[in-house]
Amino acid sequence: MNVVEFLRGVSLFAGLSEEELTPIQSRVDDLKFVRDAFICKEGEKADSMFVIKSGIVQIFCDDGRSGRKILTHLKLGEYFGEMSLLTEEPRTASAIALAETEILRIKKEDFYALLKSSTAIALTIIKTLCDRLAKANVGSSGDKKYNIYAVMGPDTSSGKSLFSRNLAMAMHKILGKPVLLFDPNLRDDRVARMLGVEAHSRIIDELVDRERISEINKYVVTAPCGLLTLLPQENGLTDLRLKEFHTFSLLKTIMESFEFIVVDSSSMFTKVTKELVQACDKIVYLISSKNVSIGGLIDHFEETRRTWHVEPSKVVYGVNHLTDDPTKESIISDKDRTYLRFQLPFEKPLAGRREPDTQTLVQRDPENTISKIANMQAEDLLFDQVIGLYLPAFNDDPAKASLARRWAETGVSELAAILRQISLKENVSKDGKPCFHLEGRAPRWALNKQVPMVVDFASRFKQEFAIDKMILSLNGQDSVI
Repeated sequence: MNVVEFLRGVSLFAGLSEEELTPIQSRVDDLKFVRDAFICKEGEKADSMFVIKSGIVQIFCDDGRSGRKILTHLKLGEYFGEMSLLTEEPRTASAIALAETEILRIKKEDFYALLKSSTAIALTIIKTLCDRLAKANVGSSGDKKYNIYAVMGPDTSSGKSLFSRNLAMAMHKILGKPVLLFDPNLRDDRVARMLGVEAHSRIIDELVDRERISEINKYVVTAPCGLLTLLPQENGLTDLRLKEFHTFSLLKTIMESFEFIVVDSSSMFTKVTKELVQACDKIVYLISSKNVSIGGLIDHFEETRRTWHVEPSKVVYGVNHLTDDPTKESIISDKDRTYLRFQLPFEKPLAGRREPDTQTLVQRDPENTISKIANMQAEDLLFDQVIGLYLPAFNDDPAKASLARRWAETGVSELAAILRQISLKENVSKDGKPCFHLEGRAPRWALNKQVPMVVDFASRFKQEFAIDKMILSLNGQDSVI
């Protein structure tokens, strides 16, 4: 593949014609970097931008304590270094090759010539800059330390409160860390009582008086099942002083104070709900099977999601069966099933029960069907990054094939320490060659540590077999390393 064909597959240059790109073909530099080599350094003067042709690049900056603050990892077809060219300021981050990496370098004068010649590329650059600056501004007030999972529904009868506490409990057991189950409606003590917490507080009083909670932990209690929850306002059902900006303030304080949060969210699409949804890592949208149209509700939330600029990958749809009578349920079409990730079965002992079930908390019984489904969903929500590695099988060389198999089995054992749900498939074809496919799941917040460990294993495999490249996949996107 020549340079023009490659660049047309890069999002930055996708809108340019072959005629527009041809002049630059002879002026780009094709550079190769060994593992751990610096491509550019923070603070140096910028004279070029870079496009990744193969390999993986880690972008990081000085954390102020003589260490590294890892910003992101970039792979095939992604680019970096353009911001410093536009601002004419020293580079704000460093880039190193995490594996043998091939880079196309575009010099400053050629980059500027492209901007002047093409409105399409100028607009793409502007959009990229806006996205990166927005992320930088969010990060400037401190690294994101929270992980929010909201359970929503179109109405209060969807069963979202039941599922949210089972989901929170499953996460608590999987992570072995505290999980806060939070109901933004501080006037309603139902969530607290469902967890067996009878105490109340004056939390709304402090929010109204100070417009911010000064010490959130004095309102947090550990429920008998091990989950954390906020003590609701005393006489909260009649307290109308709480305003939207109070709820925004409380949500911000909670995000600053807790690492893992499950929100039993409102079914109303308010400004608070929008703020919550946009801050979430994942949203579970649970629909009652007794609704008139499950498909219509999915379509409605899909439109809301698009309006709020929420990625489709953030939303998980589920159906809660509230009856065992099919004539009283909405029809689930084939289209609906393409959206639905899970269905909760009808549980007769819970039918019609709206009062707090402090005596029979479902999440305390790991064999209960709802508990099992919540556990599976918790695994998928927490560990949603899929990392794969294709190991050549060398089927035409028995000695190498036997050694490659041992390496693959060792990879499963070694990477199982950092990845969940790890699997190994044989005779997988990649680029027309048989491979072992090693795959596992990782949490988003640990990706910056776990990708380098997978790359390290791949590098050792390459060295053992004296091969030039391997393929690593992240969420289905391949990258040559």
